[in-house]
Amino acid sequence: MSITPSNPLTPDTEFDNAIPPITVTDLESLDKNNLHRDAAAAASPDKDRDDFSTRGSVGEAPVDALITTLALLTGHGHDLSSLEPGASEPADNRHFHTLLSDRQIHHAVWTLAWPSIITMLMQTVNSLMDVFFVGHLPNGAHALAATGIGGSIMFLLISLAMGVSVGTTALVARFEGAEDAVGGIQATGQSITLSLLCALVFGAIFYCGRTALVGVLLDSSHNPEAARLCTEFIGIALLAVVPLFMMNVLMGAFRGLGDTRTPMLITIATIATHIGLNSVLIYGRLGFPRMEVRGAATAFAASLFVGLVLYLFALKRSPLGSALQYEHLRLKPDWAWRIFRIGLPAAGQAVIRQLGMMSFTGMLARTVEGTASVAALQIGIRAESIAFMPGFGYSVAAATLVGQNLGARNPRRAEQSAWAATYQAIAVMALMAAAFFAMAHFLAGVFTSDASVRLLGADYLRVNAICEPFLALGMVLTGALQGAGDTMRPTYITLFTMWVLRLPFGYLMMFVLHLNTHGAWIAMSVTTITGGLMTVCLFRAGTWKRIKV
Repeated sequence: MSITPSNPLTPDTEFDNAIPPITVTDLESLDKNNLHRDAAAAASPDKDRDDFSTRGSVGEAPVDALITTLALLTGHGHDLSSLEPGASEPADNRHFHTLLSDRQIHHAVWTLAWPSIITMLMQTVNSLMDVFFVGHLPNGAHALAATGIGGSIMFLLISLAMGVSVGTTALVARFEGAEDAVGGIQATGQSITLSLLCALVFGAIFYCGRTALVGVLLDSSHNPEAARLCTEFIGIALLAVVPLFMMNVLMGAFRGLGDTRTPMLITIATIATHIGLNSVLIYGRLGFPRMEVRGAATAFAASLFVGLVLYLFALKRSPLGSALQYEHLRLKPDWAWRIFRIGLPAAGQAVIRQLGMMSFTGMLARTVEGTASVAALQIGIRAESIAFMPGFGYSVAAATLVGQNLGARNPRRAEQSAWAATYQAIAVMALMAAAFFAMAHFLAGVFTSDASVRLLGADYLRVNAICEPFLALGMVLTGALQGAGDTMRPTYITLFTMWVLRLPFGYLMMFVLHLNTHGAWIAMSVTTITGGLMTVCLFRAGTWKRIKV
């Protein structure tokens, strides 16, 4: 269902029809519709009040009412039509018009966000299934620590891929907003080539240095078995570094278009492949040998190749299909710099965060609890990700709408879209965090039979549930800034919270105050809250509205 004035804006009808990509043209049609409703309101104010009452109390979902109220109370509810030159609003109809236009913006955000939320939730389910399969091996604690650290290393590579993919999303969104199809195609083609080159370089570096890297992260002298398993895992998983990089770039291109459904469908197919191969290869079913941790790595690599094939097929059938032609794939230095200028700071931010988290994990491995604390961290992060992955989905919606609206020279509507996405993310993540706090022990027990790991994982979930609304602030508004091409200043926030605050504070809590893993969880929660508040201040400054890409 496209968002047009003729379609009822009810949140329960979008699943009944195919949803095309959302663009600023859709929102502009809503602006014009608002003006028509203003004229009707001036002619018949009584009728308008009746119509407003019906839509506000019966037709609107409870979550819509909550989000709209949050927007009004915090001063970020803006009249959509006032964003257009020459638009005006009757004084006696201002409250009605603000509510209605806010609801339309929220609907546009939700239409973009829900496929990304499904995508992220599917990836979370995939991670949880990894923990389930590996955690029930005979050497479960060592295997969990090995695949957890191995996954962190692969996520570090994904962070490096953001050096291209974030620039791709920002540029394609700007060109889409400006209705420049050739620019979007060129940006996508250049990004594909850059992702291939980066994958080959970083893949070779990580493969050659995998043993030394694992030895540092897992303290191989104290955890030799976990280090050995992790080295095996990384050696196989790195064979899929090319599809890993290219899939991230192609996902970014589709999101820049406003198409979040295609990445969702491809993710579902990729994860189905991964889970199916996990079941077969880890435990040696259907005639395959029992490969245990090596089977988990093989399933991961094979699923990425399947995903890349599906992305290339989808790209060929999309408006960006011409990007696969040689004239657009041939690398041009000016385009490479244009993409990297946006993407490299975002990649730096992700690398800083991931290296900080890996260093933090190394500190955990040296606590009294040792391997059990590392295993508990992996369980806690994967369980908690059910709450924060929706925040990532909303950050995608914010990035797309901010980029497209800036391309259409409408910075005020870009800001309104970002706040709308933020409010929805806070509402969802706060509710899920409450559930995790209440069911922490049960959730931790689902993924491991080790009593000590279960207790540490439950403690992680309870402590970190407190910071989820602040995590929503940081994630979504960072996505909005990235969509605007403002990627350098959020990197400074990450550098401060991860390296200046979390690591020293974590050391103090773990080893000076002797709180061990409980102190580590407190340090994580405090720094997450700090990062969210700092990102709010950065976004409210408004400098991102003047960024040129």
